[in-house]
Amino acid sequence: MPKIVDHEARRREIADALWRITRRDGWEAITLRGVAAEAGVSMGLVQHYFRSKDEMLRFALEIIVDDVRAELRRVVAALPEPRTPRQLVTAVMMELVPRDRPNEAETAAVFMRRLQLRPESLARLGAGQPDLRELLAEQIRLARPDTDADLAADGLIALLEGLIFVVVTGQQSSATARKVMAAQLDHVFN
Repeated sequence: MPKIVDHEARRREIADALWRITRRDGWEAITLRGVAAEAGVSMGLVQHYFRSKDEMLRFALEIIVDDVRAELRRVVAALPEPRTPRQLVTAVMMELVPRDRPNEAETAAVFMRRLQLRPESLARLGAGQPDLRELLAEQIRLARPDTDADLAADGLIALLEGLIFVVVTGQQSSATARKVMAAQLDHVFN
């Protein structure tokens, strides 16, 4: 009887090895051979699942995107009903600002590093951003029909991306970044 292999689980194990290397040795240390050694598998097995380093990185980033989306769904589901547009937007935006917890800053750094990937990788990873923009604009429109909701949503996303950068690079603490986001949310909703 042939051995049954969970290919998705195997790909995730390889991606987990990639993250361990990133946290321990930095982004530049990632190689297919190094990831294979870290995962305890052969180079051939890594190459079976990923033809290139870029493909492996893209998959690892997609896992992060999926995990972030799942966490956002949990955060939103935990809000009391009925929830206001401001509560929803605040919960989502504050969840996306990096915290000073292990691995979160590295995760945010990966999003910043995605710009070094090929354009098609960036397009696939950025596919969730229109969803965020639409959610923000819709909620702002509900709360403040007198406001340019699209412009306000774009401003919140730009601020978020800037806050991710300054927290990841150590220029600002997570607490300060959260205060900045809270002040902007006050501005948008008041």
